[in-house]
Amino acid sequence: MTRGAASEQTRERLLSAAREVFSEFGFQGATVREICRRAEANVAAVNYHFGSKDGLLAEALHFESLRMLQESNAKVDASPEVRLGLFIRDFMHMLLDEKNPSSQCRIMARELADPTPALDKIVREAIAPLHDFLAKLVREIVGGKVSEAELHRCVHSILGQCSYYRQSHPVLRRLHPDLSYDGKEIDDIARHIADFSLNGLKYLGRQA
Repeated sequence: MTRGAASEQTRERLLSAAREVFSEFGFQGATVREICRRAEANVAAVNYHFGSKDGLLAEALHFESLRMLQESNAKVDASPEVRLGLFIRDFMHMLLDEKNPSSQCRIMARELADPTPALDKIVREAIAPLHDFLAKLVREIVGGKVSEAELHRCVHSILGQCSYYRQSHPVLRRLHPDLSYDGKEIDDIARHIADFSLNGLKYLGRQA
């Protein structure tokens, strides 16, 4: 293996390990030593490849899977109500599925609960596009007479329900010791959020 290829492999291992560690411990709790241990790299490798821990986080935060979710949903030939249900299901699996985790979404959830300097990047590249996407979908469901302020509250309510199950998992496990985020449970949670939200949106549309 050439030196360049070995260096690129080290860089990719560092990114993969960083996503795991940042999603588990947050930016403040994550250490360069733990990231390098998981990546099987020298601690000096972070500075060599990324300049600093901040630079490593910036590189680790690419929300391609979240963008792809939105793009694929927009192409579905179905009613906006069905598309909202599909989006919530897929988004909840990204947030909760332990077997197929989306570390970027978990980093995002941690940042919302405990913001760091990375929050500006996360808002710009992930949260703002996600809000815009959901706002258009909600507008299709409730119609054009709902105010922008009310539209934003609807988006916040939907995302708030979704993020609660991620951020409050330690509390929920204590309240319900048998709780497990397996595929069926995630589907059931997503269905509940979708039904609850759609009933509220339909009521709001009638009032408007």
